[in-house]
Amino acid sequence: MTPAPVVYVAGDGSGDFNCSGDNDQVQINEALTYVAENAEYTTVYLKGPFTYIIDDTLQIGSNTTLEGDSNATIKLASSAGWSSDKPLIKGKSSGSNGITIRGFTIDGNREGNTNVVSGDGYYTLIHLSSCQNINVYNMNLTNNHGDGLRADNCSNIKFHDNEAYLLGHDVLYAIVCSNVEAFNNTITCRTNSGLRLYNTNHASFYNNTITSRGSGGAGIEIQKEGSDSSMDDIEIYNNIIHDTALSGILVFGSGNYSTSSVNVHIHHNQIYDTGTNSGSEIVGGILSEGFNLLIENNVIDGAYGSGIAQKETYYLSPEGSGYVMTVKNNIITNTRGSKAEEGYGIYNQLTNTHSFVLQNNSLYNNSGGNYKNVQASPWDITEDPLYADRDNHDYHLKSKVGRWDGSSWVNDNISSPCIDAGDPLSDYSNEPEPNGNRIDIGPYGNTVYASKSEFEVLDNSSENNNDSDEDDSDEDDSEEQDGGSSHSSGGGGGGGGSPEPAKNVEVKELCQVFITNGKPIQFNFTKNATCVVYLGFDAKKTAGKTTTIVEQLKNKSTLTSTLTEGEVYRYFNVWVGNSGFASSENIENPVICFKVEKSWLQDKNIDQASITLNRYSNKTWEQMPVSLSEEDDRYLYLTSSVSGYSFFAISGRVTEKENITEILPEPDTQEFEQKNESTGSEIKTEPEHTENTDIHEKENISMPGFEMIYCVIGLLGVFLYKRR
Repeated sequence: MTPAPVVYVAGDGSGDFNCSGDNDQVQINEALTYVAENAEYTTVYLKGPFTYIIDDTLQIGSNTTLEGDSNATIKLASSAGWSSDKPLIKGKSSGSNGITIRGFTIDGNREGNTNVVSGDGYYTLIHLSSCQNINVYNMNLTNNHGDGLRADNCSNIKFHDNEAYLLGHDVLYAIVCSNVEAFNNTITCRTNSGLRLYNTNHASFYNNTITSRGSGGAGIEIQKEGSDSSMDDIEIYNNIIHDTALSGILVFGSGNYSTSSVNVHIHHNQIYDTGTNSGSEIVGGILSEGFNLLIENNVIDGAYGSGIAQKETYYLSPEGSGYVMTVKNNIITNTRGSKAEEGYGIYNQLTNTHSFVLQNNSLYNNSGGNYKNVQASPWDITEDPLYADRDNHDYHLKSKVGRWDGSSWVNDNISSPCIDAGDPLSDYSNEPEPNGNRIDIGPYGNTVYASKSEFEVLDNSSENNNDSDEDDSDEDDSEEQDGGSSHSSGGGGGGGGSPEPAKNVEVKELCQVFITNGKPIQFNFTKNATCVVYLGFDAKKTAGKTTTIVEQLKNKSTLTSTLTEGEVYRYFNVWVGNSGFASSENIENPVICFKVEKSWLQDKNIDQASITLNRYSNKTWEQMPVSLSEEDDRYLYLTSSVSGYSFFAISGRVTEKENITEILPEPDTQEFEQKNESTGSEIKTEPEHTENTDIHEKENISMPGFEMIYCVIGLLGVFLYKRR
């Protein structure tokens, strides 16, 4: 025997166990048994280039690796005649642990076994039951009537870096399992789906490419039945799914179970040209029934049927209601009609039991319309997203200042409206600078390949002192609220998704603090990017770490009327936390401190006392009380108690210009009269006015009785002379 830990199987006599090309399962099983019985051995290695023909099942034990050269193949014998539950490879016993299969090809010999129907369970390549720690990778799985890897009641499954081509059922089918990962697989479906979960939880499918050749099912299928198993920790991301016969991703349930037990997160996938089986109703991009879904930063392009839909599947509908699909930061374009569907962008067929929350999506050129039985969102964009190269499925966004073309950054002559247009509370930290401090819509949002922003804005994150007093549970609760929040442009403040188009935002600043019930909260905007200095309130509810965004606008908000009174200094928006958080139920005593340049008052001739903070709510502008808190050489700092946070304008009145006439003060004649009891000719003029003496004397002679008048005139002259 070859020294431990490897036992070799060959077809040319060079192995520890040697095969002839007929009933080769005998020698391979002997090698597997030898490894199982000798603890120092771990691996059975199939040498190539040989094809090992098997007419019975290979049985692999615990802590065993079955691997081979890339040109080594295990192939099912022709006319095998096996029962429907018999696979090519299975666990030696129930409860096996530590099984690894890697590196070679398994060929199901579909052409040599035409007496069975694909999808009925025949000739599954690998079937493991009640096993733990399974790792299947670098395999070539092809050409059979059943599944690729079928796992029942197993845990800790990794299925990755495999190529699966035209299998007879699901490539990976996990049934009542937990902790399942499938990644970096290239899958071409024939009969059913590429990756499938049934009553399985704690699973993630990522970085897979899935397509089909004109037949089959959905690219990824998630199914729940009954209340025995929760499916609330499932993530599907960074996959490319295209040209599938049915939908790209299908999520559905049946039976009776709690809505809290069904949650799936689908993000950063590219889904295009799916639903080619135009006669089916289960076509489209992403379809769901009986699940809560968070769908964000995907692109769905050219799907047949509907881009995203909640609708009946081919199973019985679930008995419950209240299922919510949150859809944000996605691009849905060019949806095409089919025989069964009309080409809607977003479609709700189940309005009595299911609902949508939409925010910051881009919908364009969908043949049946962007929405069906769904309320359009004011934050959605309905312009051309300007893909880099749609014909070649390059969904990077065009940018004047930088777009990744696969090898370098290039500049376009136009920028996509989807840049910096995503949910303001979504993380953007992975995007390259300049990133606008806001996530891009589409599959490259918050990735290193996001298109660059033309706008530079400031970010300010500060921690409230309450952080150290709180445990992680509050923060986790906040994150869950973020993920499932809806947004509104009403009086509560819509921090979860700004309705303001990015092109109208001059600059913005963000601040984060930890909100704790019963404590005063203050968001300080220390970067001085906008006219807002700080805002604060008394918290009536713990919300964890919360982001507040101030947007200083170029013009009035696109969602308000024009402020008709006064000269406007600045328009700005304030969004606190999730939409609806900044309501009277959660906060009290809200205030805003803002600053106004003194030069503006001087240039516009503004009366300082007339400065007003105006808030737009319920389709009207209302004035908020304002008080001067301090000033410096450049700014006035004013504070206002506000009724809520939303759209604001700072204004003032222009001082009216008046013709001012100087009024000279009158002399104090009373004192003069007290010192001079007599009147008339006894009053003498001051020496400084002797030049007028002759005139006065003549007037006194000719006009007796007017001496007092002349005296007053003389005193007035003295007074004016002294003022010089």
